[in-house]
Amino acid sequence: MRSRSINAQIAADSPAAAMLPDAASLRSRVGGYVVDMVIFAAIAMVIVVFAGFVLLLATDFAEQDAADADFYMFLALIGAGTPLVWTLMNLALLVTRGQTGGQYVAGLRVEPERGGRLSIWQALGWWFALNPLLFSWPMAAIAGFPLAAVVALLAESVTLGFTISIVLLCLLAPLAALIAALTDAHNRALHDRAAGVMIVPAA
Repeated sequence: MRSRSINAQIAADSPAAAMLPDAASLRSRVGGYVVDMVIFAAIAMVIVVFAGFVLLLATDFAEQDAADADFYMFLALIGAGTPLVWTLMNLALLVTRGQTGGQYVAGLRVEPERGGRLSIWQALGWWFALNPLLFSWPMAAIAGFPLAAVVALLAESVTLGFTISIVLLCLLAPLAALIAALTDAHNRALHDRAAGVMIVPAA
C-alpha cells in the first residue's frame, strides 16, 4: 500500500504530469455527474411522454386496442430516442461550451491535456469511450431494457446478444470509471485518458 502511494506521488511529480492542467476534485466530478443524471431523467421523462402520446394517437386516444406493432414502436421510441437525444444534446454542449450541463453547475469543463479548445473528435472520443454519462445505470433501465425487449421479439439472436452486451456495459462502465479515477493522480477516468482530456475547474 505504501509503495503504491509512493508510485502515485512519483507519477504526480514527473515532468509530464507537471505539464497537465490542474485537475478537478473527484468530489466535484461526482457532483456534476449527479446533476447530469437529474437532467437525463428529465429528458427521459419527456421522451416517455412523447412515446406515450404516439401510442395514444395509434389507438385513436385509447378508443381502440393497441396492436403489437404499436407497443413495439412505443418501446423503440424510448429505447432509441433516449440515448440519441441525450447524445446529441451533450455533444452540442461539449463542442460549443466544453462542458455538460452538470459540469456547468459544478463549475467544471473538459480540456485537452495539452490545453486549448476541445475538438469535435475529442468530444466524440470522450463521449463514446464508455463514458458513464452515456453508459449508465439509468440508461440501462430506461433505454436498454425496452430496446432489448423489442430486439428480442423482432431481431436475430446475434443482434439480441449485441444489445444485451450494451446493457451490461451500462451497468459496468460507472464502476470502471470510478475505479480508474480513484487510482489516477489527476482523477482521470478511462474515457478521459482515451480522449486525451482532463476535467478541470472552469475559469
